[in-house]
Amino acid sequence: MSTPLSFSQRILRTALLFGAGVGLLSLVWLLYLYMAGHNPYGPKRLMSTVLLPFAAVLCQWYVRRYFQPNGPGLGRAVLTGILTVLFASAISAAGLYGFARAAGPELIEKNGAEMRAILQAGRDIYLKQRDGAKRFQLEEKALQHNPQPSELALDEFYKKLILGVLFVLPGAVFFRK
Repeated sequence: MSTPLSFSQRILRTALLFGAGVGLLSLVWLLYLYMAGHNPYGPKRLMSTVLLPFAAVLCQWYVRRYFQPNGPGLGRAVLTGILTVLFASAISAAGLYGFARAAGPELIEKNGAEMRAILQAGRDIYLKQRDGAKRFQLEEKALQHNPQPSELALDEFYKKLILGVLFVLPGAVFFRK
């Protein structure tokens, strides 16, 4: 005989389910980019970030709809969204770290070379702008360093966390009832 779960336990399980789903979808997207011959560390990787706000708000809606028809309240709605974003960001960052470690430093170096080529191609655009030469030199200097897998994972984690939290708050206000 199983005991019914408390509301907090249901929130945690739901946030873990939605967060893990989005985190794994981000990893699948990364693997797809790699298998399709695209740069898995390039700008196309950020397309998986779009899923995170939708998942957080959908999780908040799910909690309101199925667990708390009268509304979970602002605190619980915020907690639901933040937990979803935390789980998704952590799983996505861990997946990227594992991929980067498995793929090796050659792929990161290839990404750096591609970014430097893009920067050189846009040099004329930089030089036409005010303080463009200075900004170009700063960008060039920043691209001389190839990031480590842990740096890539932290970047992934922070970007997704910040974007997710920005969408959690309006979603919580809307679904608090």
